[in-house]
Amino acid sequence: MARPSPTLRPAPAPAPAPAPALASALASALALALVFTASTARAQRAAPPPAERLQIYSPYEQQTIAEVFDDRQLVRDPAPEGKLVERIDVVPLKPFEKRDIVPQLANIVHVTTRESVVRREVLLHVGGVYEQALVDDTIRNLRRLPGVPQLSAVIVVAARGSAPDRVVVVVITKDVWSLRLNWGIVGDNGGIDQLVLQPAETNFLGTHQIVGANFILEPSATTFGLGYFVPRLGDSRIAVNTNANVMVNRGTGAPEGTYGELVAGQPLFSGRTEWAWDSTVAWQDVVTRRYSNAELSAYVDPATGEKLPFAFRTRTYVANYEATRSFGWDVKHDFTLGATLNRAVYQVNPAPGVSAQTVGDFVSQEVPVGETRVGPSLQYHTYRMRFVRVIDFDTLALQEDYRLGHDVVLRVYPVLRAFGSTRDVLGTFAAAQYTWALRDGVFRTMFQATTEPQLSGDQRISDASIQPQAHLVTPTIAGVGRLVLDASWLYRWRNYLNQINYLGGDDRLRGFPTNFFVGANVVNYNVEARTRPLEIFSSELAGVAFFDAGDAYSPASQFHAYQSVGVGVRMLFPWLDRTVFRFDFGIPLERPIDPTTGANIPPFGFVFTFAQAFTMPTVAPMPVLATGQGPDSP
Repeated sequence: MARPSPTLRPAPAPAPAPAPALASALASALALALVFTASTARAQRAAPPPAERLQIYSPYEQQTIAEVFDDRQLVRDPAPEGKLVERIDVVPLKPFEKRDIVPQLANIVHVTTRESVVRREVLLHVGGVYEQALVDDTIRNLRRLPGVPQLSAVIVVAARGSAPDRVVVVVITKDVWSLRLNWGIVGDNGGIDQLVLQPAETNFLGTHQIVGANFILEPSATTFGLGYFVPRLGDSRIAVNTNANVMVNRGTGAPEGTYGELVAGQPLFSGRTEWAWDSTVAWQDVVTRRYSNAELSAYVDPATGEKLPFAFRTRTYVANYEATRSFGWDVKHDFTLGATLNRAVYQVNPAPGVSAQTVGDFVSQEVPVGETRVGPSLQYHTYRMRFVRVIDFDTLALQEDYRLGHDVVLRVYPVLRAFGSTRDVLGTFAAAQYTWALRDGVFRTMFQATTEPQLSGDQRISDASIQPQAHLVTPTIAGVGRLVLDASWLYRWRNYLNQINYLGGDDRLRGFPTNFFVGANVVNYNVEARTRPLEIFSSELAGVAFFDAGDAYSPASQFHAYQSVGVGVRMLFPWLDRTVFRFDFGIPLERPIDPTTGANIPPFGFVFTFAQAFTMPTVAPMPVLATGQGPDSP
């Protein structure tokens, strides 16, 4: 049989010019935004209250404070608010101290963060007054300097000054080991699905600049790349990140694709910051594959029974530019105006002998639709600058901040043929969440909806989805641990672009082969019982027992609640990373047939990697180059 020709995902045929409703809708949205902006500009700029549970420290952090204050003969000031700042002491700690298991001799090959790098993030100044809201912003900024976290412990404490109305601000930071082999691995009975190695110097000359390499090993391809990141250009707040990668086919040894990006921007680094901007240019020309059980998965056509490797070429180009004007302080109102060019093409190159019907079925069922989108966007984001400070959440013994109260995002983004787009679409996105503090726990509920009606032709709604989600971290139970529950449902009730999701393996449905379930819609329900961490030689160790349930499906008739149970270990090394190391071992409660092999899936699965299996979700837009003004600061 002759080799089928390459199959491109078709783009829609040309259609008439945009309907007049577009101009009317966009003009109305802009007018409303301008009126609201004018009224908001006169809003009060009262400072938000300090983070709830402000003085909660883990034993590890308490020991750090005690050692620094004893060494400098300082005494804590229990009520510093409004007092004059007479001095700011910056105390950068080396990765390895006397209490750490690693000998301090290892510090010789580590350059500790420069005092000036920490000091420039401090929003208080000598001669000004102590404001806890600015202290909290400082802490979050230092925790989440763009890129890989460079500091594990970040503590800002007030000490008594030379007079009762004066204070000394003490900023304590602990470096993580900057010469590092960042890595992650996903594997099961079949072997390794993915091995990631990212060797880097993450604190180049003590400046927090990152020079790194990228190595990704997968069953069919190997990726090599380089990257460079600058968190601040000189004394400015502008950050720059760039990287480039090449994929090499393991079978032929020849390059098969490339991807990379150049990102620059200035974030909202404080509640008082009025302007932010970012720009992104990214490309991707790669072979997209689905791996399961450590090998390239196959698409099995239900109509013909033929198998086709689950692989297709993805070519994308994105250019995005945004500017944000922020109003208020306690209650924030952010307006973002953006412009985007996004082009995507998907191509299938089937092997000889595969029937045209099987190729067509694969394209229609599993391959996204390619198109070009060009147009502006307008976004409104409101939230409260209220936080709760907790420990023993995602980073075990290190403090974390989570935003409380409301968080609402509204966005409109017309896509116009007049600008070179494939279709005329008026996209809208709406999302809302609310977060409550429950003693030393947190409950968050949220809802997101996207709707994209076409403005020409049949004027139908081409793509639309809803996603309710809830996340609960219970208060500590009997002093031994807590429960963490997360439930989410992504339902695409219109799916012209043929977007799909994968589930299984490394996070939401552990124990099953990676990416085993495929579908436009996803349901997941996860419960973890997490123990409190145990400190061993200044490292933290905790255990986890979990129950996972979920499915990725397309028609509702195919939904089935697959389930798994298992146990895991969490480890935190404050001298190595702020992120936990995770090992999970899962057992599926039923073993469905793998259509690729015709046999039942393996009886267990495991994963070694970094970060918790699931963390606090948020609807808040994350800046392209995020600092402490991201939605949450773990």
